[in-house]
Amino acid sequence: MLYLLDGNAAFDFLTPEHLALVPGLVLVGVGYDTDRQFAREQRTLDFTAPDGPGDGIRPDPVHPGRMAGGAARFLDRLTGPLRRAAEESLPIDPARRALWGHSFGGLFTIYAMLSQPGSFARFAAISPSIWWDEGLIRRVAAQTAPMDSPPPVLFALGDNEKRSGSDGPPPDGPAPATMAFIDDLRRHPGLDPQVHVLPGLIHIQTIAGSLPLALPFAAGGD
Repeated sequence: MLYLLDGNAAFDFLTPEHLALVPGLVLVGVGYDTDRQFAREQRTLDFTAPDGPGDGIRPDPVHPGRMAGGAARFLDRLTGPLRRAAEESLPIDPARRALWGHSFGGLFTIYAMLSQPGSFARFAAISPSIWWDEGLIRRVAAQTAPMDSPPPVLFALGDNEKRSGSDGPPPDGPAPATMAFIDDLRRHPGLDPQVHVLPGLIHIQTIAGSLPLALPFAAGGD
């Protein structure tokens, strides 16, 4: 079973050819009650890591008017009532659950893997928004205890991605901050992330570009 964050957008990009790669794989789109592909305010709150005292909810330091830091609360909801509703009456093997997230969803996927590595069996982080608070996600990684059974992790990102609203031409190569973070993860005993650089793809294109990799990965392929 594969849980797809930003399900509104993820299901827009799924094709019959993608589904043919993984016959029998159950897909769950986790989205919001909106006609838009992305519910920007809600996903900023749900997909970003807590920081500071209390529940960690705070104003978004990057986007004025939004709130951030609700990832711990959302992870509890995702692995609790949302999971129960999605899996009701289905013969799901807990050892075969996977989580996929793109952009802020990719950031959340990393957070879930570090904070609760047993919450899913596999994690696919696509173009994760490491830039949002690189220091925070690095602190989360540094504070992560050694894992008894590190889960398989897949990263995919384009080599032509540019943050929305930033100046200058698109970069020539994958995001250095993301690649540096992946190198740091490899210092955790047993963690050996797969990394795929998708040639020529900008940020939004990595949703579709990642699916031929992520779907077989979720189904248990190498």
